Amino acid sequence: MLMGLALLFAFGTAGAATASGSKPTKDDVFNTYLNAVVHGKLAGIDEVIDDDAQFNIMRGGNVNTMSKLQVINSLKLAENIDQECQCTKSVVQDSDDMSTLKVEMKYADFSRIDVITAERAGKGWKITKVDTSYK
Repeated sequence: MLMGLALLFAFGTAGAATASGSKPTKDDVFNTYLNAVVHGKLAGIDEVIDDDAQFNIMRGGNVNTMSKLQVINSLKLAENIDQECQCTKSVVQDSDDMSTLKVEMKYADFSRIDVITAERAGKGWKITKVDTSYK
């Protein structure tokens, strides 16, 4: 529940940061992405993902690569649908110009793990890569 409240608070601040024209922080971009994936709230998602971002999804022995447009279109299919999962996150790497966050979404029968990389760009932080696997 605490995670949900934290995401809800962060979602509000992320939307405010991008709407006012200020540069989004790394927390803004991570929280906006998580709000889209976990809660189906897509506000600001287009602004926090770099146009050249790469999304790699590992399924079995196959790796599927998706573009920003493909991911956003996929997220639109689940808009306003709250995932019934328990979400935990941990920082993998953090520096002044790049940050990597590991997010595990535990469902009843499986887990989805996203390793999300964000980099500082001229207009604030942007998500540049997401590697997704299932176990």
